Amino acid sequence: MKKFLITLGVVLTILVTAIIVLPIIFADDIRKALDDTMAESLNANVYYDVDAFNLSLIKNFPDITVSLSEFGVVGVDEFENDTLASIGTFLVTVDLMSAINGDQIIVKEILLDQPEILVRVLPDGKANYDIAKESKEVAPATNQEEPVETEEVENVENVENEAVNIGIEKWSIRNGKVSYMDQSMSFFTTIVGLNHDGSGDFSLDVFDLDTKTTVDAISLEFDGTEYISNKSLALDIILNMNLSEMRFTFKDNRIAINNFTMQADGFVSMPGDDINMNITFGGKDINLTSILSLIPGVYQEYLDGVTAGGQIGFDGFVKGTFNETSMPQVAASLSVENGRISYADFNIPMEQINIKTSFNYPSADLSETSFNVDKFSLLVDGESVEAYLKFKNLENYQWDLGFEGNADLEKITKIIPLEDMKLLGKINAKLNTSGKMSDIEAERYDQMPTTGSLSISDFYFQSVDFPQGFSISKANLSFNPSEISLSEFTATSGNSDFNMNGKVTNYLAYALAENEMLVGQLNFNSSFLDINEFMPEESMEEEVTEENEKERTQQTTQEAPLEVVKIPENIDFTLASSIDKIAYSNLSINDFNGKILIKDGAIILDKNNFKMLDGTFELTGSYVTKDLEKPKYDLGFKIKDLSIGSAFDAFETIKSYAPIAKQVTGKFSSDFKVNGLLGEDMMPIMDAVDLTGLVNIAQATLEKGDFVQKLSSVASLKAGANAEPNKKINLKDVLIRTSIKDGRMYVEPFELEVSGQKAVVGGNNGLDGSLNYSMLLKDIPTGQIGNALNSLVSSFTGGKKLVADKINLNFGISGTYDDPSVKLLGTSGSGEKSEGVTEQFKKQLIEKADEQKVRAEAEIAKQKAEAESKAKAELEKQREKIISDAETQANKIRSQGKASAEKIKEEGYAAADQLVVDAGSNPIKKRVAQEAAKKLRAETDIKAANIEAEANKRANQLVEEAKKRAAKL
Repeated sequence: MKKFLITLGVVLTILVTAIIVLPIIFADDIRKALDDTMAESLNANVYYDVDAFNLSLIKNFPDITVSLSEFGVVGVDEFENDTLASIGTFLVTVDLMSAINGDQIIVKEILLDQPEILVRVLPDGKANYDIAKESKEVAPATNQEEPVETEEVENVENVENEAVNIGIEKWSIRNGKVSYMDQSMSFFTTIVGLNHDGSGDFSLDVFDLDTKTTVDAISLEFDGTEYISNKSLALDIILNMNLSEMRFTFKDNRIAINNFTMQADGFVSMPGDDINMNITFGGKDINLTSILSLIPGVYQEYLDGVTAGGQIGFDGFVKGTFNETSMPQVAASLSVENGRISYADFNIPMEQINIKTSFNYPSADLSETSFNVDKFSLLVDGESVEAYLKFKNLENYQWDLGFEGNADLEKITKIIPLEDMKLLGKINAKLNTSGKMSDIEAERYDQMPTTGSLSISDFYFQSVDFPQGFSISKANLSFNPSEISLSEFTATSGNSDFNMNGKVTNYLAYALAENEMLVGQLNFNSSFLDINEFMPEESMEEEVTEENEKERTQQTTQEAPLEVVKIPENIDFTLASSIDKIAYSNLSINDFNGKILIKDGAIILDKNNFKMLDGTFELTGSYVTKDLEKPKYDLGFKIKDLSIGSAFDAFETIKSYAPIAKQVTGKFSSDFKVNGLLGEDMMPIMDAVDLTGLVNIAQATLEKGDFVQKLSSVASLKAGANAEPNKKINLKDVLIRTSIKDGRMYVEPFELEVSGQKAVVGGNNGLDGSLNYSMLLKDIPTGQIGNALNSLVSSFTGGKKLVADKINLNFGISGTYDDPSVKLLGTSGSGEKSEGVTEQFKKQLIEKADEQKVRAEAEIAKQKAEAESKAKAELEKQREKIISDAETQANKIRSQGKASAEKIKEEGYAAADQLVVDAGSNPIKKRVAQEAAKKLRAETDIKAANIEAEANKRANQLVEEAKKRAAKL
């Protein structure tokens, strides 16, 4: 007995030692075989924690357990930065005896802990999961007399007969994450918090497969639309698996998306290439709240405090055969009876909700597919809404849609509250439309019966940004396939009132096809239109200090500037307006009548007449945007009996080009044409203004200001021998021809009265206020010349005393409006040839003006060329700097990447050498250490190469992006 016990102890000792030692001895060989197999089979980089590779007989004795930690698969080429799979722990437990016997290997458990899967499909269809290498073909037999084909068949049969039989009993996934991004079809889905447990004895032909799956959040997006947003998922499914017949039957099961739960019954069988199925499904303990839970998560906040009720019906089936030529029939229906939805904070429920829908997909023939909403109705505090929809034929879409409903906006805002906003009114809408896609494609819009109407009453809207409010007392709109008609529209806003009617034709063609013309006409009438109420208010009472002026400047800078408005070329629209009074800024406009046309990509003003500043106006013109970079305007306006001083206060153009008008009293009439270009901020480019026209001044006087003072002090003219100088400039029945060219206003010579004497004036002035005028004072009695002027005249006569009765004086006016300079340029005798002198003077001034225009145009052209050349050089300099800076940064990134890679290699190689040193002289430990060191060096090389490659990639991307930015300048 003692001997037996000793023998038994020795055997147990050897067995325990073997259990502990054998995995250690053979672990490297197994790991090497695993590495070699993966390297031969996968076109990807596989990594795992070498130190954490574990082969154990103790953990699940007597089963053998293999585990890997920090396991992952990284793609190559286009996917070198994508980790296809990353697993925290991968564990497999195998029945030891089944592995030894070899007839059937029983896998007791497979565990994936914290797996992260990223699947990517590029636009060209290439996928990152396609990593399996093509298997090598067997070389043909060298002996041609051997029956090669027969031998290959036999070999295949032998392989099949020798295939390993594996049975899996249990598998688990813990806290997984799956991301699928298919750019070829714009499909994206993510699964977060995936937990799954499955069990089943696959060694049996017939068994129950029991699976439990939960997902914390699943999202799905297709073609830019998110159909599922952060929904939870729970699947408890038991399938009866008949592997010999390949028939799988649903037993107990529960499928839940959020609170929407359903179950399925039936089977799926795959006896051959075909897949046969007969599955029925339906809701399980669902209600209206369950359906509301399917609303995308972005709208979930609107469901807080919502209660819902009503009878819900949901069922359907999938029945038939799936193969290359046929599809199973799919049908589903959903109904709601006496539904009710209410909010906790509001006592206005939506009730009597009745919905009946059905979907039918009878075969692979898409023309047979249909979706119907046979009934949709509800009440909102007594206001009814009804609708229906019949949709079929996915080959040639056909539809029949109807809608009729009443809405009380005040009640709706109590259900869905609006902050800082008031909304009232009642709306009644009707719509009936039917048709098919082939009619749209063939532009047979008359084959699409569409009728409807919209009426609005007692509408009122007010908000913080629109404090004056907007109300519609009544509006009626109707439409049919050919036109939309607005028969009545009566509204007010603040002090303004609006009355409109009109129609739009060809709207269906315009909406559904390209380059179709939209034709319309709207008549607008108002007794008073206060435009100031629609413009942002600015505080006029705020004290201007350095601090608030700085703040105001910053706010102005941050405001979005006006942008060029593109006028569509396929709109032919006429707005006919009649407005009794318009308030705009500090102007009062009366009796406005005219038309505004939108046509051929332009806005056209057609004889718009109005009264303003005690004068009458007629405005015509156009705004054209065919060239968006250089939108053009061309305006013509006639003015009659307009106050000169008032015009100065009202119009910026007069302030810019004729600031002297501020000091002129009187009225004028004009007929002007002006054209030019608009800037990106929709403001006129002043240097590009081209204006020509006539100014007719019936009676005007200028007797104040520096200009009159300077002219009087130089001329020193007296009304009589003993009278004081007459310091006035009078204009009566004067016709002035002006033009604006390249930023300067040119005035052709005209006659006027200066200090009681006749004069001729002509010249030009600029936006900067600079003056370049000449003035001829005609037939001045020598007795009226003052002493100061007499001494000047003497300098032109060589000191001789004036003997003529009359004299002509030629003055030059320069400087600026604020600081004019008046100089005597010459004298001439007067007499019978006075009129000839006048005409000659005018001719000289016109020739001089023409020369100045030519010089100005040449100078501007030169300045533009120089500016463009300078801008081009500066732009090229900026481009070179952007690329140079990027290349400098890129070289820095490359250097850092190379240094990091070298450091990684240095540390990795040192660690590998230390492994061998630490192993000592023990041959087993030394062998293990050498293998580990070899593996560590290889991993270090890969890691270092990846770091350097990533740095180079980032650097190259940086340079490429810089080149693109530079090219866009």
